[in-house]
Amino acid sequence: MIRALVIDHSGMPTLPRWIEAAGDIIVSCLPESADRGEALAGETFDIIITPTRAGDAAGIDTLHDIRTREILVPFVLLTDTLDASLAARAMDSGADYYLWGVTEENCKDLLVPVIRNLVLHRETEEQMVQDNAIMRAIHDASPVAACVIKDHQIVWVNAIIPRKLGYTECELIGSDPTLLFPDDEEHRRIDAGLYKDSPEGGWGMVEGLLKRKDGTLINCHLLSRPIDPADPGKGLIVIGQDITDYVRIRDLLRKSEVRYQDLLDSANSIVLRVDTRGTIRFINKFGAAFFGYTPEDLAGKNLVGTILPQKSRTGRDLVKMVRDVMQNPEEFEVNVNENMKRDGERVWIAWTNRAIRDEQGRIVEMVSIGNDITDRKINPEDLLSGTAPWISTFLEGTDIREEVFEDVYSLALELSREGREGKPIGTTFLIGSAADVMAKSTQLILNPFEGHAPSTRNVTSPEIRETVKELSQIDGAFVISGDGTIQAAGRYITIDTSRASIPRGLGTRHASVAGITQETPAVGIVLSQSGGKISLFKDGRIFRVITVKD
Repeated sequence: MIRALVIDHSGMPTLPRWIEAAGDIIVSCLPESADRGEALAGETFDIIITPTRAGDAAGIDTLHDIRTREILVPFVLLTDTLDASLAARAMDSGADYYLWGVTEENCKDLLVPVIRNLVLHRETEEQMVQDNAIMRAIHDASPVAACVIKDHQIVWVNAIIPRKLGYTECELIGSDPTLLFPDDEEHRRIDAGLYKDSPEGGWGMVEGLLKRKDGTLINCHLLSRPIDPADPGKGLIVIGQDITDYVRIRDLLRKSEVRYQDLLDSANSIVLRVDTRGTIRFINKFGAAFFGYTPEDLAGKNLVGTILPQKSRTGRDLVKMVRDVMQNPEEFEVNVNENMKRDGERVWIAWTNRAIRDEQGRIVEMVSIGNDITDRKINPEDLLSGTAPWISTFLEGTDIREEVFEDVYSLALELSREGREGKPIGTTFLIGSAADVMAKSTQLILNPFEGHAPSTRNVTSPEIRETVKELSQIDGAFVISGDGTIQAAGRYITIDTSRASIPRGLGTRHASVAGITQETPAVGIVLSQSGGKISLFKDGRIFRVITVKD
């Protein structure tokens, strides 16, 4: 419903009734003598109508009074006959429309449409002003800079551009955009990316440098497109985002990646990444060269058939092993298996494996670090056939007799294969320098060998083997002198093992043996409870690894 105010209708007393006959307009009347300020302050009207006689300036005075009060609603001046001079004065004073000769018969077709159109126009105009204010607020609050360029001039900018570039809005509006480029070469390059290389009607895109008022440079990601693709002459929208921090971080990451790649390529270990299906995602140059390939030769290929045979020479199913590793990575954090070079040569690699999981905990990749231990790999049958020349090297500098070592080692082999009462076990044998080892360890239980004659507790005696196997289920280590005398069982090593260096994935038992062999001339044999591995320690490091299941 339209609310109209008629001021001083004494000359046309029936005008309000004519207007209201339209049905969608409510008319209020205000005599000329009334206080307009009070009346207009207390009510809100959509249009003001003032009838007057031709040649009478009272209507112009009313109009001046209305506009002085900054009331911007539409104003219509009516006269009984045409007065061109009065009409000109009214329009100059801010009237929205001038009509004459309005009667009851023509009011519906003459005045009422004017009222409706003026009110609709005013509402549309107010909505546009409100929408523009909202859009301006949105543009000014946006972290993305935006401007409009037309005829090589900046015609509009949002608030972030002056703040970012150090100019005032007045300095930018009307200026040539070349003001913002560090040099002609950068100007041409950015223009080519935004305009020449942009798809028809689409966004041109480029990354470049802009110059602030103080001469400093910022990295920007810029987009551009015509306001109206059908009429490019209307100007261009250009939006941009400051990516200076991103570019700095990206450059640092690139430098880090180069350094990281150099480290991988210079490492004397095989570095391998594979997905859950065994597809090689990455191998460093050293690893690829070790197997006789380039990294490009192996990327995207499966482990099996390239660096891993389907079966080892001892018959182990290596395809199944890969599946087992992916399904139970914690059980294969350290794994020794046979691998294959490009020319078919078989090699033994000790792998340290680490599972990479997604946010849901699912394995997506396996990262493995491998070291060639072919020259350290022992065939367990070598000992039984007397073809183990490495034993002399291993025992060099100790007080251990070879037959003592062989008997302890064969005990470890039997325990690894058989376990105890059907269950796998883990245990430790420390051989040689028994006095030093005893001094650096303590009993966890009463020593079952204490007080017995040396002849009855020598490890080379067949009668003692079952006793050792039975006691291997308790915690702690066996301490055996170089001549084979078992000094103790259930022994806990008390030295500091922080300097011991062992592969990741091995536990405290391995660390303790590495530490004691670093501080004494003793050697150690560690049987892992899982995986069927026997590790030989000397001088604080793993001398050899034996995978008995192979």
